[in-house]
Parts: sequence; C-alpha cells; structure tokens
Amino acid sequence: MSGVIRTVSVTRRAVVVADGFWRRRTGLIVPGLMLVIGLALVVGTVTMRVPDTATSPGPQVFPAIVAALVLVVAVLLAIDVLRRPEAATVEIAQPAAPGDVDDLDLDGEPVERRPTSNHRALLGALGTVVVFIAALTPLGWLLAGAVLFWGIARALGSQRPVFDVFLALAISSIVQLAFSAGLGLNLPPGILEGIF
Repeated sequence: MSGVIRTVSVTRRAVVVADGFWRRRTGLIVPGLMLVIGLALVVGTVTMRVPDTATSPGPQVFPAIVAALVLVVAVLLAIDVLRRPEAATVEIAQPAAPGDVDDLDLDGEPVERRPTSNHRALLGALGTVVVFIAALTPLGWLLAGAVLFWGIARALGSQRPVFDVFLALAISSIVQLAFSAGLGLNLPPGILEGIF
C-alpha cells in the first residue's frame, strides 16, 4: 500500500521584523562575550604564578592555547555577523486555501515562527556548573567532573541517562589522566584521595 503525500499550495508574504544596524546584528553579543572571556583568559595566563619546579611546556601553555582559540572564534563570529546580518524581512508561508496548513491562528492568519531561547537547557546548564563548583573540592575532579559532563548532557536533551553516566566518568577520567600524566598537574582528589 502506497502512502499518501499531503501537498500544500502556499503563497508567501514578507514581514519586516527588524531594521537598523544594531537591531539586525544582535548576534554580536556572543562574540563580544567571547572576546571578554578570551581577554580574561589572557590576563589570567600572563599573571599566573608558575612554580620554579614547573617543567616544560609548563602550566601556561594550555590556557594560552584556549585563550587564543576563544579570541580567534570570537573574531570569526563577529566577521560572520557583520558580513551576513539578520534579515530585515522574513517570508511567511501563507496557505493558498484556508485551512491547508496547521500553522494558522484562530483568524486563519499564518503564525510567524521565530527562533526562541531554550530557557530550560540554559538553566539546567547553569545549575550543573554551580553544582560542579560547589562539589569540586569535597568530591574531587573525577566525580565532580563526571557530574558536570552528565548534567550538561542532560540539560542539552540527552535521553540516555545510564549511558551518559558511563560516558561522563570516562571523559572525566581521560581529563584526569591528561592533566596528571601529560601536564604533571594534580586535579583535586576529594574523597577519592589515597585511592588513585
């Protein structure tokens, strides 16, 4: 039995949603925040107290790489927003015959669909970071890092909590090994002190 494909005949109309230089470039907020974060990382890296016993490459290398990447991405994002600003008009599909499309309000007018913020994901991610900060010293990196990775995955919509636990522990362990074996730095051990 063949399936039936529903076709809809539509007309389009343009709606002015934003005008002016700054209203069409609200995307510059993210590169601006990234620029501030990158500059804070640069200042923190330059003013870092490096112990005399530090070996090459030293504890300033990784933060310097991250700061450089953040600054480069911020500049590239800003260039992209300046080159391709938000559209001044948005085309809205309007049905050629009333009732053909489900995106109609009660008066039969097409409903404008605009991107919205995912407040639930944002609050979940912020809550996870707060819990991570509070738990880092008492639990140690291995467990607190696993909580961080698991919580962020859940906030972003992962539907596999058991898999996420094992993946979070694996990522946290890899980071622990990278810092201890690769850089010679010890992350906080917390309640697992003496076990590892």
